[in-house]
Amino acid sequence: MKKLLLGLTIGLLLISCSSSNDSSSGLYKWSFKLNGVLYQWEGNHLTGGGAIAAGGQATYSVNTIALQKTNSSGSPIITVSMVFPTNSSGNFIFNSSSTTQGFNIIFLDDAQQLTEMYSTGSGATMNVNISSLSNTTFTSNPTNPGKVIGTFSGTVKSATGTTATITEGTFEAVRGA
Repeated sequence: MKKLLLGLTIGLLLISCSSSNDSSSGLYKWSFKLNGVLYQWEGNHLTGGGAIAAGGQATYSVNTIALQKTNSSGSPIITVSMVFPTNSSGNFIFNSSSTTQGFNIIFLDDAQQLTEMYSTGSGATMNVNISSLSNTTFTSNPTNPGKVIGTFSGTVKSATGTTATITEGTFEAVRGA
């Protein structure tokens, strides 16, 4: 009985240790609320040939974050892009004065027709914080690439000038390059 109890205890310890929140695990995700409506995606990292995995993506490559959700045929229906002036962690402010960086959201319907587009131009401001930027990339370790982790919130404007508020924005993106 003691051996069985000891075995169960060791087994539970091993399971709990293996399920720790490792920042390099293969699960990537993003979410945000736009005027209170939640948009989100969660899945594994990109696989060979650049194919989008599990209905979307969350990638960081060459100072750019791409967050995307796709329809059942693999076409994008939501795309969030953030272009940073540097390849580093830290706090970044996106607004109409940002000449070397940008923040955009594009919504498409299933027929790939534009339904709405938002950006930080014309008086909108987005705060993006990259809290963790792994040195391990998909190129250097395709079976276990690192993550880029961060948050975002602020305002964006539509092409017609309507202001929208983004809250609770988070991402855990695969470090592509």
